[in-house]
Amino acid sequence: MENYLLFRILHGAATLLFFGGLAGLGWYGWRNFRAGDAALVGLSLRRILLFGVPLLILSAVALPVSGWWMVDMAGLPLGQTWLLGGAILYLFGCIAWLLLFGRLSRLREQAQAEGGPGSAQVRRSLKFGAAYGLVGLLLFLSVLALMLAKPL
Repeated sequence: MENYLLFRILHGAATLLFFGGLAGLGWYGWRNFRAGDAALVGLSLRRILLFGVPLLILSAVALPVSGWWMVDMAGLPLGQTWLLGGAILYLFGCIAWLLLFGRLSRLREQAQAEGGPGSAQVRRSLKFGAAYGLVGLLLFLSVLALMLAKPL
């Protein structure tokens, strides 16, 4: 049972890193976008896409794997409603965040081509990106609520 406790602690730490990384990248991008400098926006979005996104994807892949391992160690059946619901919500959250990452890539190109983040097309793209991010965040928070309220 000590292995289960270790996995539970590591899974919790990975969850904190995932949500902390989302918050940190969001704050970093928003702060630089608000500065209004096209070069700074392009540089910050490039850094987010090169460093932050792969780390978030790695964390997003590790969480279901470690969660499945914990469920297997606990001897719980995978067909439970809270597990299936969490997996479906997690899948849709990942899809929303992949759409967000694509939108960020397009936003970076638009901001550099149009000379800054003040144009209408860039603002429209930012609103779509914010909508994808908000939907993904709400889905991930729903998964977190399901996993914390599990019947154990």
